[in-house]
Amino acid sequence: MQPRTATTADIPELIRLRATALDALGVDPGPADAPWRDIARGWFAERVSGGRADCTCLVVGGGPGEPLCAAGMAWVTYHLPGPRWPDGRRGYIDGMVTDTAARGQGHAGRIVAGLVDWLNALGVHYVQLHASSAGEPVYRTAGFTAAQYPGMDLITTP
Repeated sequence: MQPRTATTADIPELIRLRATALDALGVDPGPADAPWRDIARGWFAERVSGGRADCTCLVVGGGPGEPLCAAGMAWVTYHLPGPRWPDGRRGYIDGMVTDTAARGQGHAGRIVAGLVDWLNALGVHYVQLHASSAGEPVYRTAGFTAAQYPGMDLITTP
């Protein structure tokens, strides 16, 4: 199956797959009525409705009455200009997830290729992502290498 652009009809499945990804990362997604899911509904609606030209979501599966097999997103991020990237734009891939039963069938690789193609068509040729240990082989196969600068996080409390 080839990836297709997600639609608003896919939002419930995108949220289900997000919970699957969180669980695989060791984060308890909580119950079906967890507050983050309602926020995610609006977040996905804004990004898959076609209102944002700097973001796309690709999915595999999800014909009428069928669950999605896999999903992934890419968007443009904006940074300071420099000699290698004069306009400062970079691509970011996130939300990559394959349903447990659909793993090992190449869905993620096809989605990554589609997202990179989409970014290239926008003139964005610097693509970043954060990889889980399970996803790293997919990204390496697609040509990604370890970043020059290590990622760092700071999480503050409210």
